[in-house]
Amino acid sequence: MSVSSFGSIESAGLVLGDRTALPKRVSRRVAMDLVGVSDVAAVVLGAILPAWIYAEAGGLEINPVTIVKSALVTSMLFFVCMQAWNMYDLSRVDDLPVKPGRILAALILATFAALGLGVPFSVAEVHLWVWYAAWISASFVALFAMRLICRAVLKRLTAAGAFDTRVAVFGAGEIARRVQDSLKNETTGIRFVGVYDDRPRDRLDADNLDIKGRLEDLMAQGRRGAIDQIVIALPQSADRRMSLIANQLQQLPVSIHMVTHLSSDLVEGGPANKVSSIGGVGLLDVKERPLNDWAPMVKRAEDIVLGGLLLALALPVMVLIAIAIKLESNGPVLFRQRGRGLNFAIFDVLKFRTMTCMEDGQNIAQAQAFDPRVTKVGRMLRRLSLDELPQLINVLKGDMSLVGPRPHALAHNAQWGEQVKTYGIRHQMKPGITGLAQVEGWRGEVTNENDIACRVKEDLSYIRNWSLELDLMILARTFRAVLFAKNAY
Repeated sequence: MSVSSFGSIESAGLVLGDRTALPKRVSRRVAMDLVGVSDVAAVVLGAILPAWIYAEAGGLEINPVTIVKSALVTSMLFFVCMQAWNMYDLSRVDDLPVKPGRILAALILATFAALGLGVPFSVAEVHLWVWYAAWISASFVALFAMRLICRAVLKRLTAAGAFDTRVAVFGAGEIARRVQDSLKNETTGIRFVGVYDDRPRDRLDADNLDIKGRLEDLMAQGRRGAIDQIVIALPQSADRRMSLIANQLQQLPVSIHMVTHLSSDLVEGGPANKVSSIGGVGLLDVKERPLNDWAPMVKRAEDIVLGGLLLALALPVMVLIAIAIKLESNGPVLFRQRGRGLNFAIFDVLKFRTMTCMEDGQNIAQAQAFDPRVTKVGRMLRRLSLDELPQLINVLKGDMSLVGPRPHALAHNAQWGEQVKTYGIRHQMKPGITGLAQVEGWRGEVTNENDIACRVKEDLSYIRNWSLELDLMILARTFRAVLFAKNAY
């Protein structure tokens, strides 16, 4: 069975896959965090609204700063109490707890814990108790109503499958049957999507197993976002086959697990020392899904805010570059080169034209030192990486990120994917204008297999360790890398 890391994907055409619409996915963590935000907002609203009415109707002078401080601290204390009492349990997302007694107890505890902040009104003591009674009453009503609304919304999302963890199994046999039986008996939002296996039908012990297809079919489903986790359920004697399958599946933006023991040297880059479980099935973790929970939204917000700001600042420079390109040579200002993005999707990478030719076919010669194809303006642009500025438009469109593995031409993708078996894993995240490999000095012409292998190693390290802080660090280091780079042609 051939499982070359990139060639099988190209030949099978897995990028296209099934276009059937999938239900909108929602992270349980994000959903419960939003419930927490709504609780905090209800407590704050319950403090501010009565204060305003109390001041208007009673003619009392209040201190707005003290009111807001008291409300915010009380809301945080309330949140801590609710969290300690498991009112944000991820397993209860389909049955959000609405317990008036606990809500009221947490609210009273939080309110009286915040009394030390100071007196919100400079009036007689009796007015304090009226104020706090109004505060607790208003907050309790707002909290109870908000919880009921959130519960109804979460129930609808649950019924639509928005919180389901969709699990597929590779390997049709007794192990797969046990996994299937366990997952189908679970009631915690785990949905079994089927078994996949590459062996001929006459070699499968497939009684009562729902076999959906072969490895390429599993890859296609993973690329279109129809699977969240894959369990490799093969006998322990099939170590070599497991390692080949696991390294192939690592290209997918999904979590990968194994039912049986697998030594850490069989799967490159996998956290083989970690264990977990799905339902009652013990698993060995091979790879975690990148960018879970809030991470996709944080990274997209980073791209929109910083990308928009950088584009606004760069527009005058981009206009001058466009004029210089038109004055020096005939041809378009922009060069569109096809590349592969998230999940191998093809898109047009925008660049300022820096050559007299615009190659985008099956054979593309890389730019070299003193390359006669590079124009005078183009040489300066490439030296300072200013030819990449139009990719800020790619970022705002959502094809790219500010930081990520650099996109390569289709021809180079195919070539380097055959040379480095982990190359395809780069496509679990959107490509970036800059990346960890670039700030570590891996820029310019690829002259040998080690050059691209080192870049891939840095890209995979970035994917595994992504954080907002890492992105900001790479962006800061990019300016230095551009100014002092010696191999940008």
